[in-house]
Amino acid sequence: MLLNDPSNTYPIKSKNVAWKVLDGESVVLNLDSGVYFTLDMTGTAVWERIDGATSLEEIGRGLCEQFEVTSEQAQRDLLELTRTLLDEGLVRVTDDTSTAPGTQRA
Repeated sequence: MLLNDPSNTYPIKSKNVAWKVLDGESVVLNLDSGVYFTLDMTGTAVWERIDGATSLEEIGRGLCEQFEVTSEQAQRDLLELTRTLLDEGLVRVTDDTSTAPGTQRA
């Protein structure tokens, strides 16, 4: 699985996802299932960095700077959130940055 190499893993938002940031938190809607998810401030910071061109490693570094957490904690939390987003069909991961699709923002 690509999550074993954060420097070469690029998460991409799924095509059938709409999202909106409200007061620093996000509401993410899976348009296929109709299920919505909420992300706290940290989850929103991750979600906003998911663009298909930014690696998990780079996202983790950004979290360290923004929230003043250790690299180990940022990577651990980031991998856990990424696995959840993958399981729910909200993102996919790739090692190819040439196909970074856009998503709908409500």
